Parts: sequence; structure tokens; C-alpha cells
Amino acid sequence: ILMLLWRGETEVEAGFKAYIQERELPFDLIIRDAAQNPANIPALVAEARQLKPDLVYTWGTPLTLGVIGPYDQVDPTRHLTDLPVVFTMVAYPLESRLVPQFASSGRNVTGTTHTIPAESQIKAIRAYRPMNRLAAIYNPTEPNAVININELRKASQRLNFELLAQPLPLDAGGRPDASALSGLLAQLAAREPQFFYLGPDTWVSDHRQTITEEALRHHLPVFTSVDRPIKDSAVLMGLVAPYVHMGRFTAFKVEQILMERRLPQDLPIETLHRFSYIVKLPVARQLDLYPPLAILNYAEVIE
Repeated sequence: ILMLLWRGETEVEAGFKAYIQERELPFDLIIRDAAQNPANIPALVAEARQLKPDLVYTWGTPLTLGVIGPYDQVDPTRHLTDLPVVFTMVAYPLESRLVPQFASSGRNVTGTTHTIPAESQIKAIRAYRPMNRLAAIYNPTEPNAVININELRKASQRLNFELLAQPLPLDAGGRPDASALSGLLAQLAAREPQFFYLGPDTWVSDHRQTITEEALRHHLPVFTSVDRPIKDSAVLMGLVAPYVHMGRFTAFKVEQILMERRLPQDLPIETLHRFSYIVKLPVARQLDLYPPLAILNYAEVIE
């Protein structure tokens, strides 16, 4: 298995490896990292063609799009077509045009997605406290981040809340400008949202500690829909698909292809069947914003 990663090994890969070890599956892993640089993807595709692995694993939307292309714009000179590909951590497989439907990719591809429907996320927030204004910042150069904000905008119309979504300004190199974070958070906090939103956005997640500490300084609770910020930032609560479970689920699909000889196009693109509602009590204490008792019946509370 050739594992093509976007930002090095994560807990997703830890879960993937754990599944392989527990099942004693005869898989050898060759690991390559694109280091969050799209310019590295053509060399990874060329190496995949040279190595001819039994299967290629891809992590994240930008990398997966670079490796296999949109389903309606595949270029055999640039994209892999003859090797089975299983992707993971793709936030919006349909909207990014990796697949035409969840039931089947229609090609030599399947995968898993960690995204929780926007309406479920809003209901999770409102279970904690009333919310009619939600703030967010996002990387306008990251496709899945833009798609996620668009999904929240649609949800805001259906569920009657105001979305304060601010794109990050770009520096001279076309990358988000980290020096703008403090000012953006202050501007958003001044508009008195009930929550700040941290979604599937790699750049924002990389700066999660700065963002959540700034939010906390403005007494603004942070909700996340992705697992990574829960571990080491000042997030108050989240509804997430745990990375380790995503890795195990992805390994299960790989097992179906390599051991059971199932065709990728015959396997649906899926997410986990159960998500984790997580509350961080130390942050709740700092905000003086404790969870309602009803939430404690099903939430995972972190001390």
C-alpha cells in the first residue's frame, strides 16, 4: 500500500495501522508526504506509477484531487486511473467532484469522509446554549474550507441563524496571513456571536491554538466539527468523527478490496455511523459556561 499523506502521519494513520496489526493483515506500507504543497503531487503520482502498489491511500481533499482528479475531468497523463485508490479525510467528496454519488464512485476509487452534516452540527451547538449568530474564519484558497462555509450558509437559512464568515487575507505569496488572526477575531467578537466555529480547514486547524486562545480572551466559546482541535486547543465542545476511528474504518475498506477482492467502485463512500459529542470542562470553567445536565447523558466529558 502506498500511503500518500498531506501533512505527515496523523491519528488517522495510527488507527489504520492498529487495524492492520490487530487483524494480522499482510500489508506493507510505503509512506510519502506531500507536506501540504500541491507542487509535490505530480512526483507522487509518478512514483505510484513506477512502484505499482496494490493500492494507493490518499489523505485529504487537495491531495486526493491531485492524485485522481475530478470524476468528470480525469486526465490519464496526470491522474492515477489503473491503481485502486482509497481516500480518507475528504470533507466533501460530492461537492469537490471526486465522486458523482456516495453509492459508487463509478471508477477505481472509494473512501471515507469525516464530515458531519451542517444541520447536525448546529443542533449540537444549540443543545449546549441558544445560538442565533455563529462566527467563523476560513482559508479562501482551500476548496473544502470554502465548501464547508457554503454548507453553513445554506444551513443558516434553513435554521434561522446569522453566519459571520470572514475569509483570511492572503500575503504576497498567496497564502493566508497569520498576522491577521488577532484583528479578525476581535472584529468578529465585537459582533457578539454565541459561538466561534472551527471546521474542516487545514490552515485554520494548524493555527487552532492561536485562534482558540484569542477566542477565549474575548470570552467566545469555540465549537469544532473536527477531531484534531479537541486534543490540544481551547475548544469548548465539538461533534466529531474521531480520527482513530476514521483510520480503522478506512483500513476496513482496504481489507475488503485487497483481501476480499471487492472492486472499489462497488464500495460506497461512507462516514462513521456514530459521532462523539465532546465537552471540555476546563474551558467551560474558564468561560463560566457549563453544559446543560441533559447533555451529560450522552457527551464525553474531558477534565
